[in-house]
Amino acid sequence: MSLRVFKENFVERLRGTVRDNLRRYKAQKPWTDEVPGGKSGWLSTEVSPQEKLDLRLPVGKDLKDLENAIIVHRALQQLTPVQARDPRLWARLSHVECWDYMRARWAVERNGSDQDKAEKFIVSRYFVANNESRALVRNGLARLWWYGYLSHDANRKNPYELTGVLLSLLDITQTILERSLGRVPAVNHGFLEFLLLHKADLIGPGDDKRLRVRQLAKYLNLIGGVTLLDCLTKSEVMFQLQKEFDRIMAEQKAPTT
Repeated sequence: MSLRVFKENFVERLRGTVRDNLRRYKAQKPWTDEVPGGKSGWLSTEVSPQEKLDLRLPVGKDLKDLENAIIVHRALQQLTPVQARDPRLWARLSHVECWDYMRARWAVERNGSDQDKAEKFIVSRYFVANNESRALVRNGLARLWWYGYLSHDANRKNPYELTGVLLSLLDITQTILERSLGRVPAVNHGFLEFLLLHKADLIGPGDDKRLRVRQLAKYLNLIGGVTLLDCLTKSEVMFQLQKEFDRIMAEQKAPTT
């Protein structure tokens, strides 16, 4: 079955009537066919999912983000980055095919009785306000595909090993994906592989580790100001990171006066 997207005018209608439909976002089943224009508010695409989008539901604090990032990326691996920025696609999947997952992972009830907060929550999680990186990693499903796409490495024994690194800490995820470096495959893979290589000092709980990751990301962004990151190989990225990492560690070990 081919992948479906909402028509652009139907997406705008839904997004413009979120406040009126707040109660519907608490429904157990998809409801878009019940609103005006819903039954004809979609289009078929030429893309067919390679696997079923059978997402795992969260269990307590286990949000299943890694498992679901793999599922979504495997199923829609043939999408191009341009197609994966289409707000119509993610609005459709969020409201129809993956409704059970969205209700479990991004339940509107968490906002209590605050309607303003609930409306903003729905707009950011069930829609893509624009195609910028920040908006894409806010949508409940687009974020999963981009996690997989930006970390998938077919040359590794486990092609999603770096996805696990990316999602090991939310801080790492945000540091990478909300910066321009996350859109350059060689830089992204080099960064994640470097974190894996030095996991004892960079991955895990602790403010020191989070600060080091932020410093390394900031350093790469500074390099990007004078060098085209697209021109760097993964090895060159890791070489640059090693120099900065050595400096950071030496500075932290230096005696204070």
